[in-house]
Amino acid sequence: MGTITARAPKEVSSVYARTMSTVRVLVGTKKGAFILTSDGKRQKWDVSGPHFAGWELYHLKGSPVDPNRIYASQSTGWHGQLIQRSSDGGKTWEAVGNKFAYDGVPGTHQWYDGTPHPWEFKRVWHLEPSLTDPDVVYAGVEDAGLFLSKDGGQNWDELSGLRGHGSGPQWHPGAGGLCLHTIILDPVDPKRIFIAISAAGAFRSDDAGATWKPINKGLHSKYIPDPNAEVGHCVHHVAMHQSRPQTLFMQKHWDIMRTDNAGDESTCMRMSRRRSMWFRSRAIPSIFLSMASSRFTAAVPEATSGNL
Repeated sequence: MGTITARAPKEVSSVYARTMSTVRVLVGTKKGAFILTSDGKRQKWDVSGPHFAGWELYHLKGSPVDPNRIYASQSTGWHGQLIQRSSDGGKTWEAVGNKFAYDGVPGTHQWYDGTPHPWEFKRVWHLEPSLTDPDVVYAGVEDAGLFLSKDGGQNWDELSGLRGHGSGPQWHPGAGGLCLHTIILDPVDPKRIFIAISAAGAFRSDDAGATWKPINKGLHSKYIPDPNAEVGHCVHHVAMHQSRPQTLFMQKHWDIMRTDNAGDESTCMRMSRRRSMWFRSRAIPSIFLSMASSRFTAAVPEATSGNL
């Protein structure tokens, strides 16, 4: 039983599928959420929704421990941010905790023009349920920060060691904001967490989020003052190989990158630069990457079982 998660086009903010005797796809759009179900052949689909009609859904994710537990991040320019939770597979929903307060004195990060700008919470970009407990869930937010709830989303505490990393004041927003859009939990080492921020780069914690190190060695971004800087790279998405957690795949603006040592060093995969073209790594079944275009941000399925 595996999971597939993809960052989808601008109009479709997130997709989640569970590969089993039946298939479920969770779709977040700018007009609400939809739940698609099918049998293993995937020839006919039942569509439920829209849930939260009229709301933008930045991300939906189901718990790998309890598939009926689903977390969703709503956001609108009028009503702000709201976290929703379902315990029956999306049939009913309840609003849970929505207080995301940065720990201590937030300080500043760089703004688009390079001037200092205070950290301000805007929305949740990514929800990542624990691999072992359906009530434990991580949230990646804008402005970039990592939060943890141990009570099913009712209360949130910042893992401030990430934002307090010495490079924090150098982080700056990409075109979509200063967003923490990727969270990966290592299935072998329960204390290891990977995250990615646009536009700061990728980071890894080996002590359950207490301390962090940049894992951007080998990245080259010609559009920043120091192309080989420790931080400042516009990472769009990172995905882990399901059976080899040391192997990660990254979409970084125009580059597709791979590391085989948990981010200690990355290499660039051979690729074309034609916009909106899909690439498949033939060595890794069911890993697809999408290059950035006017409509697609990134799409990196995380499972090796089944195909989208």
